[in-house]
Amino acid sequence: MKQSPVMTFRTNDSDTAAAARAKRLAGPNRRAQVLRTASAQFAMTGLRGTTTLALAEAAGISEAILYVHFGNKTQLFREAVEINSETRLRSLDSDLASIGADGQIDWIGSTAEATMKICLAGKPNAILMNWALLEAPEFATDLYRNEIGSIRGLWDREVARRFPASRSRDIASLQIVPYAVNTCLAHGFWLATLRHTPDSAGPLARQFANSIAKSASTILATA
Repeated sequence: MKQSPVMTFRTNDSDTAAAARAKRLAGPNRRAQVLRTASAQFAMTGLRGTTTLALAEAAGISEAILYVHFGNKTQLFREAVEINSETRLRSLDSDLASIGADGQIDWIGSTAEATMKICLAGKPNAILMNWALLEAPEFATDLYRNEIGSIRGLWDREVARRFPASRSRDIASLQIVPYAVNTCLAHGFWLATLRHTPDSAGPLARQFANSIAKSASTILATA
């Protein structure tokens, strides 16, 4: 059967539009842009509550193009969560290296506060990891453990810089750092779940950080 000229025009127009979308997605920053919009969408509605249609519309592409470049929705979610964790670690690395504090106890308090607040800031916001732990624990649990280990490494690096080689440094690394990292990260994730910002969580994070510093002071007094 001979195809209608109108139908031919529409088909060609549709193909052209799809090709244009694919070309835009292949651009140097386009994939990262799609991941950013997907991260924002997942942060609002989680993995199960987010449709591929919503993701495609937010990114300005078709669902078909989304599948071609990212596979299924779960794969896109996992990639977004992994980037979220990596971004948080990079940001915390920079923040901890720039902390100026008078004395070791003040440094512990400032570091504890920074560790909590990094969970609430912009791109590193931990609400995405919270969704992953809730909806994809078989994937997120190991990622969360790795994040804890990496943050402990950052704390240990700073302890080595700020504590002279002594029994105090050993106590800080073996007793204070593991406790502080686990509790601060858990508290930061909880504040993220409550949709706090760094500013709105400031008093709560500071109070919790002060309790960490007080406990550290008690422990170090026995050195």
